[in-house]
Amino acid sequence: MMNSKYKEIIEILGKERVGLNELMSNHTTFKIGGPADLFFEARTQEELKLARENARKLDIPHFLLGGGSNILFADKGYRGLIIKLKIEDFTVEGEKITAGSGLLLSKLVNLAMENSLSGLEFAVDIPGTVGGAVVDNAGAWQQSMGDLVQKVAVLDENGIAGNIDKIDCSFEYRRSCFKGKNTVVLFAELLLKKGNKNEIEKRMEEYLEKRSNQPKEPSAGCVFVNPKPVSAGELIEKCGLKETRIGDAQISGKHANFVVNLGNAKSSDVLKLVLLMKQKVKEKFGIDLIEEIVKIGEF
Repeated sequence: MMNSKYKEIIEILGKERVGLNELMSNHTTFKIGGPADLFFEARTQEELKLARENARKLDIPHFLLGGGSNILFADKGYRGLIIKLKIEDFTVEGEKITAGSGLLLSKLVNLAMENSLSGLEFAVDIPGTVGGAVVDNAGAWQQSMGDLVQKVAVLDENGIAGNIDKIDCSFEYRRSCFKGKNTVVLFAELLLKKGNKNEIEKRMEEYLEKRSNQPKEPSAGCVFVNPKPVSAGELIEKCGLKETRIGDAQISGKHANFVVNLGNAKSSDVLKLVLLMKQKVKEKFGIDLIEEIVKIGEF
């Protein structure tokens, strides 16, 4: 029987808008995860604020989900409310693009190309959304989102909207000031450069070719942050762990810093592989690998 708190927030957000027992495997690039009790897509800043404020008021556990590209949901799912960010608005003004946090990064890259704006080609095959890419300072080939971001519109933990300039975003390797905080990215303003559309498209194709060594099976991207100056994938490969399999979870044969879902992988299988990778690298090299994947739900 549904509890009274759930009934109340469903009334507030709208019965037709709240999903019940939504499988999280449908909302992550890993294609793994059990049901969330409640699921709501926030399409505007106002809807996001409404959902978050009332979840707090009613003491309902809640999690803000973007593109789900570095998330591992538990097989048992999530007891509470998942708020999926679907703010996908964008504007193009000269060399600037302002994009909503819920816009897919792949769509932003193509939008830039269509407007003959250069600078985002490196992100052509990076999964996830604009918001997640800003929070994690996503990047490839010695380039990252932090190079382009000029300003970020946010909603802080008290529901107050504001803007944060680039200098205050504290961008560094796969991190920003937003990571691990209750501040939500709403929009990002990026400064690009005018370029030749055909040349931009060619560079995108070249980056896609470079990334062809990465697995195509469902995954959460790189499992570990690279412990510079070496790569995590190289360390794991030297431990002889490529293609090690538990259930339907496997360390990729293409790139050892990826765990892939071969069909029906369980989160428990993934975690066993992650632990094995950490243990073997620690034993052989004395290096503690730091996980990039965020674990959510009842493990």
